[in-house]
Amino acid sequence: MVAAALAIFEAGWAGGAGVGIMPTTLHRVDGPIAADHSGSIVVDIPYGLRGGIPQDGSQFSAKALLMATADGHPRAISYTSWVPSKTINAISAHAFFAQLIRSEHGIPVAPAANRHGQQVSLAQLAAARRDVRAIHVGWALVYTPRKHPYAVRYLLATGFRFDYQADGISVYRFTGR
Repeated sequence: MVAAALAIFEAGWAGGAGVGIMPTTLHRVDGPIAADHSGSIVVDIPYGLRGGIPQDGSQFSAKALLMATADGHPRAISYTSWVPSKTINAISAHAFFAQLIRSEHGIPVAPAANRHGQQVSLAQLAAARRDVRAIHVGWALVYTPRKHPYAVRYLLATGFRFDYQADGISVYRFTGR
């Protein structure tokens, strides 16, 4: 990834005014994750399952793509121009990801309801907890917690616990409790 970035820079692309250098790792964030040799999945939030430009104006964190090269864990993040329907269907079939996506769109966990009366049921939460274990999700990084309060509540309801914060990123670890 660094080599590709250097090749683009060397080719003369300046990226416009105000472009700086982004580190390929954030040691305070991904150090504890790298020390975990379980091979568990790291989920980056905002997660978003869609291709192309997000319809709601949200953006993924470019830091997530760079850190994935440093901590050695599989990553649940993508920024692609097209996501095949088979992939969307396979991911959406997982209770954890289906409800995570709903939470990012403002659908709260039970017993609260959003302004449209929608909520994640207790049965859906139980299914999501089972799914987290089955697919071996161990960590969740929330890049903008204030923008995703329902996603944070959802993580807590599915067995994640706040572990630490570094470089403005809140890190949650799955404990199953």
